[in-house]
Amino acid sequence: MFADNAIRLPPPANDDINFQSLPWNLNLPDQHYYLHLVTTPMEGWTNLHYDPTTDGGVLTSKRTDGTLESLHHYSQNPLRLTPATTSLNYGTTIWEGLACRRSPTSEKALVFRPQKNYARFVQGAHAMCLPPPSYELFMRGLQLVVQNNIHLLPPSPDIDPKTGVPLGGAKLYVRPMLMGSGQQLGLHSSPQVSLVYFVSPTGSYFQGKAMGGLKLHLERRKSRAARGGLGSVKCCGNYAVTMRPLLDAKKLGFDDNLYLDLDTYRESSLQEAILQELSAANIFLVLKTGEIVTPSLKRGTILPGVTRDSVLELAKAFTDELQPVVAKSVGVSSSDISVTVSERDVRVKDLLDAVEVFITGTAAEIVPVQSIATSPSPKDELDGGEEESLSVTFPHGQSLPGGPVTTKLLEMLREVMAEKRVCDATKDWLCDVYESPAVFRKSNIK
Repeated sequence: MFADNAIRLPPPANDDINFQSLPWNLNLPDQHYYLHLVTTPMEGWTNLHYDPTTDGGVLTSKRTDGTLESLHHYSQNPLRLTPATTSLNYGTTIWEGLACRRSPTSEKALVFRPQKNYARFVQGAHAMCLPPPSYELFMRGLQLVVQNNIHLLPPSPDIDPKTGVPLGGAKLYVRPMLMGSGQQLGLHSSPQVSLVYFVSPTGSYFQGKAMGGLKLHLERRKSRAARGGLGSVKCCGNYAVTMRPLLDAKKLGFDDNLYLDLDTYRESSLQEAILQELSAANIFLVLKTGEIVTPSLKRGTILPGVTRDSVLELAKAFTDELQPVVAKSVGVSSSDISVTVSERDVRVKDLLDAVEVFITGTAAEIVPVQSIATSPSPKDELDGGEEESLSVTFPHGQSLPGGPVTTKLLEMLREVMAEKRVCDATKDWLCDVYESPAVFRKSNIK
């Protein structure tokens, strides 16, 4: 594809694609290439799959490892699986979601915080009894699949002429997967393992789903995750368990479910129940006290989201800049409030003290919440008793992009992605797809 290591920028965006109208879905699959590498638990991932010591970044067909030879056209050469494939029968699949965007500052193709995705990928591989790829292989696979699908990279986002802040835009979504791809009937680790990367140009996850902020259903009957389970692992089962409750919530007019730690609900009361997350996003509250808070990961029931962590880091790094914004949201002067950023158990009663609520995710970025409410439970589920209810509305969430704090944090995040804001915490967050493999992967895996 390229014959030298010169500094390069991606080609201009494809004028034949209306990127801004793309939904959150698998778009234009007939134009994709995917990467597929195979190993066994005994062999693991070796230099035959990828040898970083011989990779200077030259993309030719003369490489001695298997990375380039493992690229396939999505439509012409689909992934072949047998009925007894371990992942199909026992759910031994983990995956990550990353975004590659074109910078409006430099026009570079930048992947956002892949180091965090790798750390979570390794955790998931251990949980699913799959051999994790090396950091070098994970990053090189990511780099190669983006380079070979660069024709699907959307244009850089527009800049707000009043604020200079980048607006939202489409992205090239990248999904690395690790799965048991061997044939087996018994409940054992898979005799074969596949590492797969595929892409899709996409819009926002909640695009067109809410004129204002989200309307969330407080789910009191169904459990997304329990302590001691896989709630913190990005595996396929964590999403399958939310599908039926999600469809049911949408029939009632909600956009998504907000799940509870059901043990804490059943042991005490709805007010004391501990919040978890949505079907595919983390949640934040801005309280009247000036606290910006998100549920703690210590219970092991919540996915450690990359955008979640990014918001926490930005809020901690720019607390002084957030001070007047939080004060405006609460409705007091800056001198009357101090800003704190925390991770702790968040209870339903905290929603009553919130001035803003928003959700975070790679697909969603940051989206405000306008209301959270329970719905009537079927009588046959109540055992003749009554069930506590809740309905709370957040005025700041009635319109997009949301309240002062939600808007400011979204602006900060987009400024980082556009190379317009940097601090010590963010210096390694952006990885240039056209840098050498060594520079692209960097050394910071925090």
